[in-house]
Amino acid sequence: MTVVGTSGTIPGTVFVALPDLPGNTGTFGLLRDAFAEVRVASRRDRAIAELTALGPGVSAAVVGVKERIGAEVLDALPGLRVLGSVGTGTDHLDLVALQERGVRVVTTPGVNAVSVAEHTMMMVLALAKRALSGHRAALTGEDRAGMPEPPVELRGRRAGVLGAGATARALLPLLRAFGMETLVWTRTPGDHPDLPTAPLEEVFRRSDVLSIHLPLADGTRGLVGPRLLGLLPPGALVVNTARKEIFDLAALPETVAARPELRFAVDDFGLAADGTATALGGSALLSPHTAGVTAESLAAMQESAVRQTIDVLRG
Repeated sequence: MTVVGTSGTIPGTVFVALPDLPGNTGTFGLLRDAFAEVRVASRRDRAIAELTALGPGVSAAVVGVKERIGAEVLDALPGLRVLGSVGTGTDHLDLVALQERGVRVVTTPGVNAVSVAEHTMMMVLALAKRALSGHRAALTGEDRAGMPEPPVELRGRRAGVLGAGATARALLPLLRAFGMETLVWTRTPGDHPDLPTAPLEEVFRRSDVLSIHLPLADGTRGLVGPRLLGLLPPGALVVNTARKEIFDLAALPETVAARPELRFAVDDFGLAADGTATALGGSALLSPHTAGVTAESLAAMQESAVRQTIDVLRG
């Protein structure tokens, strides 16, 4: 663990679970100027152990989506007042336990919306243009003969978007730029009169491309399963840059077997370890939860989390 002595006016220690954050010199300088002491994890996989070892002296912590903060961790940190999480989702945090202990949670919603939207569009294009099979065919020397399906155009097709938050809204103009009609499903359509909303089943029935931009919560976990996926038009493209658990993961093998012509792209952690990659098959396009962490968005999210953390403690 790295210890940084500072002369800030906020008492106690701020713990940084992200060893790369000091490289963001402007943002790290904000912490050094604000806190009496800054400690940085030696390694990401040791961050929680090093954090809890500090005990009551920790008044703030800055973490990422890999750090799971629950009651056991919080019991070791009775002085914790604010937790800054670099990211939008909160499924790695026990929000009830944090609230019970009076710990304020700050996140960075919308900061990486453009990055996620661009990554989503990349995945849509890669699926439509058969990038994976084309790459393999070029390497084997089979060329076009090695591609089981020809590429398809996006122009004139319909895209369904699940969600109406910042990432969904950043994606919509990109889809329209390729000549696609768009439909949106949101749990609160009355809050989004400017969007072309439709009921959930209608979105699935009418979408040649389906893109998922929902938070992982009780109401969305396992939402996208065999019944809804079975409504999609033949050859539909399904992209999930939200959380893999929004799929009914246990039913994925059944879905792929029933609809082998569907094409999937998923951006998340642990896709090989939990069997998701195997269930989706060799035609799926996968990435390791990188949609929202471009160099630009990561720096911006770090700055947002740090500034909010400092602001909370300064009142």
